[in-house]
Amino acid sequence: MVAKLDPPLTLVILAAGRSTRFGRLKQLAPIGPGGEALLDYALYDGALAGFTRFLLVIQETLRPDFDAHLRDATAHLDIRYAYQRMAHPELMDDPPAGRTRPWGTGCAVLTAGEQVDGPFAVCNADDFYGRGAYVALIRAMRGSDPAASGPRPAESNADITDCNVDMTSGDLTRAFIIGYPLEVTLSGSGGVSRGLCEIDESGALRGLTEGLELRRDRDRGVGRDVAGQRLDVPLQTPVCTNLWGFQPDILLPLRDLFAAFLASGPGLDREFYLSEAMNDLIAAGRARCTVLPTRELWLGVTFPGDHSGVAESLRGLVDSGVYPMRLWDAAPSLRSAGPTLPDAGPSPVSRE
Repeated sequence: MVAKLDPPLTLVILAAGRSTRFGRLKQLAPIGPGGEALLDYALYDGALAGFTRFLLVIQETLRPDFDAHLRDATAHLDIRYAYQRMAHPELMDDPPAGRTRPWGTGCAVLTAGEQVDGPFAVCNADDFYGRGAYVALIRAMRGSDPAASGPRPAESNADITDCNVDMTSGDLTRAFIIGYPLEVTLSGSGGVSRGLCEIDESGALRGLTEGLELRRDRDRGVGRDVAGQRLDVPLQTPVCTNLWGFQPDILLPLRDLFAAFLASGPGLDREFYLSEAMNDLIAAGRARCTVLPTRELWLGVTFPGDHSGVAESLRGLVDSGVYPMRLWDAAPSLRSAGPTLPDAGPSPVSRE
C-alpha cells in the first residue's frame, strides 16, 4: 500500500505591486549586505521553516527581471510564477476602459489559487517577517497535530504560540494571521497603511480596521480610517502586515466576493483587498481567523528613507551569524532537504 503524501506547503509571495511611493521596483531592490532583496530573505526563511513550494504573483512583463534576480535561488527552491492580469478568465473578459490599477491583494490570492493544492501562506515580497513567524504559521495550518505526516517545521528561538486549533468545524473556513505590534511596523519617513486587528478573548479576529497614514505621535499611533475619521490607538495594537495562513477552501468564498466586487462597478481605482474580504467573511460567519502574536523582528521599506535602517538591521543579523553574507552561495539544497536541514544555522533573533 502506497502511503498518502501530504500536499506541498506553498508560500504565495505577492510581488505585483507598482512601488509608487518607493519610486522603483522595491521587490527586487538590493538591501542585504550581500546584495539580496527582502524577497530573498522570505524565500530563505520560508524554506528553512518548512515551505516546499514558492509561488510568486507578479506582473507578466517583469518575468525576465525576476528570473535574472532569482537565478541562484532557483537552484535550491521550487519557485513558480502566477501572473496578475487585468482580465479574469472566468469573471471578466475585459477591464473597464482606462483601468490601469491592479485589482488588489484579494485578486492576487485568487490568481495564485489556480496553482495551489494544499495549505498555503501569503506574504508580501517587500517585507521581512522573521523565520519564527513562518514556523508559527505552518504549525497553525497543520493544526499542531503530532500525527500529521511530512516534515515538521524547524524550531526557532522566537516566542511562538503553540496553536492547538480545532480545524473540523463544519464549513467554516479557518485562517490565521501573524500579528505584529503597530509600533514595530511604523516608518520614520511617513505615514503607512496597516490593518488594525480587533481580537476577541479567544484570540480570534473580530475584524480589521484599515488604518491609513499611520505614524507615531509620542506613545500613540495616529492616522485615519478609509472614511477619513481620525484613529488614535496604542502602539502595541496588533496589526496585519499581510502574513496569512489558509487552507484551499478559502478560494471559493473569496471568488464569490470578487465576483460581487466586480458586479458593483469598481471603476478605475477601487481594489479588492484581502483584508476587506476576510472582514466580510468573518462578519458573515463564513470564516474564523486566529491571530498569532509574535516577537519576531519585522522590517519593511515603504519610502526610500526606510532603506538605510532596514539595511543596517540586516547587516546586524548577518554579523551575529543569523544569516550568511550571501544567502544562495552558502545555501545547501533546500529543495530536497526541507526543514530538518542540519546546516540551517541559528534562527533569527526575536525582539526583546
